[in-house]
Amino acid sequence: MIATSMKPRPSSTLLYRVLAISALGAGALGLLLPLLPTTPFILVALWASARGAPEWHERIRAHPRLGPSVQAWQAERAVSARSKWLACSMMGASWLGMWFSGVRPAILIALAILFTTVCAYLVSRPEPSEMDR
Repeated sequence: MIATSMKPRPSSTLLYRVLAISALGAGALGLLLPLLPTTPFILVALWASARGAPEWHERIRAHPRLGPSVQAWQAERAVSARSKWLACSMMGASWLGMWFSGVRPAILIALAILFTTVCAYLVSRPEPSEMDR
């Protein structure tokens, strides 16, 4: 029987690190650009860094701004009421902006379905417990 090592190969470690940095950069841009989501990119960065750069993973979890939300998501799949409100409001504002700018009706319908689904999912998530606040 051949024993396999659980340690990632150096090439895959590098790919995970590149993905983590790229996702973190895109998440940071999402803080400035209204149509670019931040949270999914931060979660991808967290996932990739856990596999390629555990020290980065811990830095993201310990970050004063990102850490509490990430930890609440990992522990309870919880999203704060403020984050839910902000995400749904921004999706609504984005949709209205596209409507006013004359985007094709088929695209508006598809985005309305997508945004409504995402908002419904967010609203269905519990809020973080008192211990995590």
